[in-house]
This record gives sequence, structure tokens and C-alpha cells, in this order.
Amino acid sequence: MTSGLYDAYYLPRGVAADGESTVQRFGPPHDAIELRLPVVTSAAIAYWARSIAAARREYLLCRPAAQIHRALERVAERFLEPRSAARENAVAWLERSGRFSAPMIARALDDTFRPLARGGVTRWVNAELGGASALDRPMPDRKGVACRATSPEWVFQIYAGNVPGLPVWPLFSALAMKSAVLAKTSSQEPLLAPLLARTIAEEDETLGACIAVAWWKGGTEELDRAALRLAPAVLAFGGESAIAAVARAARPDAIVVVHGPKVSVAYVAREALTRAALKGAASRAALDVALYDQQGCLSPHAFYVERGGEVGPGAFAAALGGALEELRGGIPRGTPGPHAAAGIQLYRAQARFDEATGTRGTHVLGASEGTDWTVVYEEGARFEPSPAYRTVRVHSVSGVEEVIGVLAPEVRYIEAVGLEARGSRRPRLAASLSATGVPRIAPLGSLQTPTPAGTHGGVHRISQFLRWTTVERMVARASASRPSAPRSRRSTRGKSRSK
Repeated sequence: MTSGLYDAYYLPRGVAADGESTVQRFGPPHDAIELRLPVVTSAAIAYWARSIAAARREYLLCRPAAQIHRALERVAERFLEPRSAARENAVAWLERSGRFSAPMIARALDDTFRPLARGGVTRWVNAELGGASALDRPMPDRKGVACRATSPEWVFQIYAGNVPGLPVWPLFSALAMKSAVLAKTSSQEPLLAPLLARTIAEEDETLGACIAVAWWKGGTEELDRAALRLAPAVLAFGGESAIAAVARAARPDAIVVVHGPKVSVAYVAREALTRAALKGAASRAALDVALYDQQGCLSPHAFYVERGGEVGPGAFAAALGGALEELRGGIPRGTPGPHAAAGIQLYRAQARFDEATGTRGTHVLGASEGTDWTVVYEEGARFEPSPAYRTVRVHSVSGVEEVIGVLAPEVRYIEAVGLEARGSRRPRLAASLSATGVPRIAPLGSLQTPTPAGTHGGVHRISQFLRWTTVERMVARASASRPSAPRSRRSTRGKSRSK
């Protein structure tokens, strides 16, 4: 299935015929894949932008949003169908790129597309906007005020390649709000976005006419500026320096939403640490760690575990290690590159030194062979992201105040907190943790499957790009009555009667 060239771009039918293409190799020299790519120039970017904007005016503005949402839901269902060409191609080519195993990719497709299928896009848009019809015409809101949402003509989207499935939500977001999309893919993962765009075009040709997906080398300032100076809206994922450069180069009047590097953490309350519940909690924690090899912002790097339960934080660390060992076969870890592999070895070596010297009560647990997983147990809370690839710390803590003191100064780097708690303490703990401003709190085991109605980076996926028009009611005004002029009274006083 992965023999031959892969077209790692998508341009609408008429637009694609006008450009040139080239072939480039991606990946390590011993296992590179050849991808066909368009020749990207500043003039080409301007032409693509004009083309998708014209298609949006022709096909999207006059079309009911609900129809668009149903088409996107059908696309999501294609990627969930085990025997569909879309799913088989996605798994085969993403595995061929070498960053994730086939079971991991299949799980990513399920987790990404399931919330969007079978009415999922409709429910998502309704949750954000109160109803899809607000994208078509003024509609009464909850207060009875007629409002209409207007989206940007098109959105320039810049994708990172850290997790499979990342382009799905942004691309669906733009089309769901009736905006066209020009997307720049990542050299780490340039495959899924064009495949998704082609599948959308197969399902609905008019939607496909509003999408362009291409790759060009990161940091090519001339091409980046060509897109940014034209784009009325920008959505960018990447490192801190990259997103800062995007924000500086964007049009002054553009809507700009950027997502920099983040990680997640988890909190386990003492009430949840019973002998009967330990294995289940550890299994849910291990799944959150293992999915996507901690490459994404929803991957936990630290577990803060309260002392005082039926079993202690040390027992939780041991159970977590056992659960990660069990996942080695079911969801194999991807192979880290040389730099990442060296980082894991250095991290382990430092932890073992701390263990030998008795620093912070450190204890190191590791995979039966290799570095497939590492759990470092220590006393006291601190925030220190790990080198990823299933490397995690378990901190023994006295309570949530200790953890908040550590997390609050670093909250801009934290996307979510996984919370394992029971009874009346759960809402109290959630209230304390939410006061830090962390964007999301979710049950342990569900960190990697956010709800469509939730936020990313603390902002909703659609509404931050919209402008709202309110149509006020005509108010009947009582006509002001003019005061009547005083009647003249004729007086006969002083007049004589003629004879």
C-alpha cells in the first residue's frame, strides 16, 4: 500500500493542474520515504489563497452550515471504518513515516474522529455557538437577541507534527464555521492533512474546493510572510520561537491564535488509593502516559499522589510501572531519534544517581529491557517535564496546596490535569486546581480524549475566530402629544350695547 510516491499535498482540482511538483525524501537516510510536493513560491501562495477564497464565496456562504457539518461527519465515519481506503492509507503511511506504531496510529484515529462522527460536529458547533443556524442568518440567542456569526474568509493554519491526528480539529473547525483553509504541514508529519483534505473532497467536492494543503521548509521567511501578510486569520502550532515569529509577521488586523509547547500532569487523592482500586487507577494513568509517547500537550509527565491512603504513593508508582509494562505489547512505543534516546538515558542516569545518594527518597523503575518506560518516584512536589517516550515522575505529596504552589508559576506550560478522586473531595480538588488557570481538568484515563465542547489552550476552537452581529428589535415609541393651545375666552366686560 505504501509503494510508490505519496502526494503529500492537496490542491483543488483546477488549481492543482496549474502548478509544478517535485519529489523530496523525508526521514532517516536508511528508511526515508519519497513524497511528491508542490513547488511553492510566493506567487503560488497568493494564487491558492485567491482560489480558496473565491470557492468559499461561491460554495460556503450560501450553504446551510448544518449541511457542511453533516458532510464532515461522514468524513469522520470514513476514517473510523476499519476497511475504508482513508483509514488504511492513514495507518500505512503514518506507520511508514516511522514515528508511531500501527496500533498507536489506529488508536489515534479512533480517538480523534469518534467525537466528530454521527452527529458529533453538529453537537460541537451547537455547544459553542448555541446553534449552527447562527452561521447562516441572525438567530435569537438565549436572551432573545438576534445574532449572526461571521467567520474569516480563510484561515492560514500551521501544523506541528508531534502527534498523529493534530490537523483534524483545525481543518474541521475552519470548514465548520464556513472559512476556507490554507494549511502548511510539518516536516515531522506531512501525510495526514493532505489525505484528510482529499477525503473531504471525495465526500463533498465543494468543500474540497475551499482547501489547500502544502509543505515548505520551516523558517523560509519569504514564503511564511507571503501567507501571513495575506491571511485574515491564523492558527499556528509550534515551538515558542516559531509561534512568536508568526504573531509578529501576521497582519495587524488578523485574528491570531497560537499554541505553544505544553505538557499535562495528574493528581491522585488519598481516597482513591485503595487496594481494590489501585490496579484500575494505574492502568488509566498508564494509558494517558503511553498514548502518543508523551509527544502531545495532553500527555502527563508527573503524577502528584497524596500520602495517607490505604496504599501509598510508592505502591501507585510500582503499579504504574507494571501497567506500562503490560502496554508494551498492546500499544508499542515508537522509536525515539538519537537526540531523544540520549535524553532518556541521561534522565535515567541522573535519577539513579539521586537514588544512590538518597536525594528526595528517589527510586527508579524501568522496563524489563531497554528504555520503553521509566517511572521515577520521589518525595515532594516539583514541576519538571520529562524527556517523554513514557518517562514519568511520581511525587509523594501532603496535599493539593503543596502541588498548587509548584504548578501556579508554571501554569502557562500546563494544558491539563488528570484528576483521580472520589466523593465530596473531587469537586473541592477540582475547584482548587482550576483556580490556577489550567485550561482543562479531566478524569484520569481520559486526558487524551478531550470533549469537542471543551477548549484547547483555554480557548474554544471556533468562537475565537468569529465576529458577531446583533440585530436589535424595533421599539415602538409612544408619540409625544403636543400640548393644546389655551382656548380664547371672549369677555363682554366693558362693552356697551348699541342702541
